[in-house]
Amino acid sequence: MAISPTGIIPEALMYPARLGDVMLLIGQLAAPGDYKEQLFIGWARTVGVTVNASQRATVRQSGWDYSGPTTASGVAGTPS
Repeated sequence: MAISPTGIIPEALMYPARLGDVMLLIGQLAAPGDYKEQLFIGWARTVGVTVNASQRATVRQSGWDYSGPTTASGVAGTPS
């Protein structure tokens, strides 16, 4: 079930052309990945844009519950 973006995503971002900005905004929220993904889907439905699996995964993986690399060498752009 998608979450309504009303009151969370600013009105200025409620346009299909702002997809990248919305992904950045949601990525900065302190929330679990499932919540972020459902918020993103809710935004997409509200503005009438289709989001693909890769975009949904990017948003989901920005959640605080995502278990990414545990060492600096596992982080892209970090010298090993």
